[in-house]
Amino acid sequence: MAQLLSSKSAETRKTDGRLLRSKRSRRLIIDAMIDLIGEGFLIPTAQQTALRADVGIRSVFRHFNDMDDIFETANALIFAENKMLFTGGDRLGTIDKRAIKATQQFSNGYSAVQNFMLSGKIRMWNTPVIAANYTLNQMRLRKELDDWFPEIQSMPQLDKVYVYSLMSFDFWYQLHQAQALSQDNCIKLVAKQLQKALS
Repeated sequence: MAQLLSSKSAETRKTDGRLLRSKRSRRLIIDAMIDLIGEGFLIPTAQQTALRADVGIRSVFRHFNDMDDIFETANALIFAENKMLFTGGDRLGTIDKRAIKATQQFSNGYSAVQNFMLSGKIRMWNTPVIAANYTLNQMRLRKELDDWFPEIQSMPQLDKVYVYSLMSFDFWYQLHQAQALSQDNCIKLVAKQLQKALS
């Protein structure tokens, strides 16, 4: 009887050890994906991810159905870790003051998650889940803007769209990259247009 219990205990420890290793490998793979995207590899391959995670390529697909599955899991973690960049802050004061503070918050947030946003935009065209996540994130950002500026609610629909567009990642990226504006000048330009739109 004692030998049987000892055998079961050893088997339980072996199973627990496998589960821990499996969880560890899964987390290493996700972290590798996040690190690679953060460094500018916007569409990491399975080989790159496995190499960075220091696991075999078979291990990647043992834990995930495909690369989009890894990206979706990573996206949830990235959102959880970065959502505070777009929330909170002192939202009181005049329209002009709020425009500056909101633009600073959004611009700094976009700067921090730029590569993750770009990676998502690339993948969304052929990955429905990522496209849905992108749409959901846009709705979240608009909700934050509505909280910053209750004035938006009484604006005509086209004016609302204009305000949301001014504060979008796409507009920020166009100014920051294509127009080569510094972060400070991006903030000044967008805040100025936002003040005009809301006044």
